[in-house]
Amino acid sequence: MPSNHSARPRGTRGFTLIELLVVIAIIAVLIALLLPAVQAAREAARRSQCTNNLKQITLAIANYIGVNETTPLHQFRYASENGAKNGNSGCFTWYVGLLPFMEQMPMYNACNFVYTTEWADVTPGAGPSHTVYFTSVNSFLCPSDGVRNTNVPNVGNFSYVANSGHPRNILMPGDQKNGGNVPALTGIISMSKMYQGQYWCSTAAKDATANVNVTLAMISDGTSNTAALSESLINEGQGNSRDPRRNLNYTNSALVEKTDVPAIAVVQDGMAAGAAVNWQDWSQYKGLTWAYSDAWERHVYAHVFPPNGPNITTYYTNTFRCQEGDSAMNPTGNHPGGTNVSFMDGSVRFIKNSVSLTAWWAMGTRNGGEIISADSF
Repeated sequence: MPSNHSARPRGTRGFTLIELLVVIAIIAVLIALLLPAVQAAREAARRSQCTNNLKQITLAIANYIGVNETTPLHQFRYASENGAKNGNSGCFTWYVGLLPFMEQMPMYNACNFVYTTEWADVTPGAGPSHTVYFTSVNSFLCPSDGVRNTNVPNVGNFSYVANSGHPRNILMPGDQKNGGNVPALTGIISMSKMYQGQYWCSTAAKDATANVNVTLAMISDGTSNTAALSESLINEGQGNSRDPRRNLNYTNSALVEKTDVPAIAVVQDGMAAGAAVNWQDWSQYKGLTWAYSDAWERHVYAHVFPPNGPNITTYYTNTFRCQEGDSAMNPTGNHPGGTNVSFMDGSVRFIKNSVSLTAWWAMGTRNGGEIISADSF
């Protein structure tokens, strides 16, 4: 006889709260284990791209030398600045001369090398070369940085800086005191102040050594031993980044400005606890535009302070107006443990923050005669 009771379905057992929490915890642990590996892989790719950028720019320098017999010219001041009567040219960086060798010939042709309106060129829609200044070039930007300088909106920023040696007033090992008669720079980039000495730069010594054209024959230390380019972190455009390496700092002692001071004393002064003081008015332009320079943007670096150390530069005097290479700005980058540095033979090496100062200083000179051991960096 059939039963009058309907069949009761058997209940399905679900997860308890404890079981659910355990599963979530296991997933969280797996993510925590995998995320660093993913981030490391991404950074490895970014570092590889940065290395490729440096290599391509350095090879462009080699091709430039083959055609022009000198390294590219960095015009860091305006020709008629402060009443000088040298015409209306200047303010183009060393990047600009490399454009034809980086498949950027149309951009090179858009530059007016005869006339510039100086800073007005960086004003949107103004100046004969403003189109170039407002063009961003991926090869000039390190993918590990990510910060963009918005002091002038949409202008083309840059991450790579050229080796200018060391400030001429600082004594490196073996240097003789010069008593103010500063020598020529020891780096690889050709430099031109453009205008004759006026106001800040009126002394004969500074005028006589402000301009330098570097040829391949002048790199007597060898292309594989002489640094060409490195990295420089971009300021966000406000001048007061939380990362002090993005700022331009000074010390109250102004030791980096003084004449005939040994480099080791300058480094010790700059690395002392609390020594670095940000100069916001100048920091806001760091890394702003790859094509334009009046020295505030800082397109060259020096081999005084080690990579990613305190970014101590000139301050109390207008030294950098006379020769941008006299700034002691060191390379900085977001790759863990150091920065990429290209050499004049086209090779790129990762230089650790802990590099021997002696080796670091030697890399910065083109004709110092130093011997660099392979295990020193």
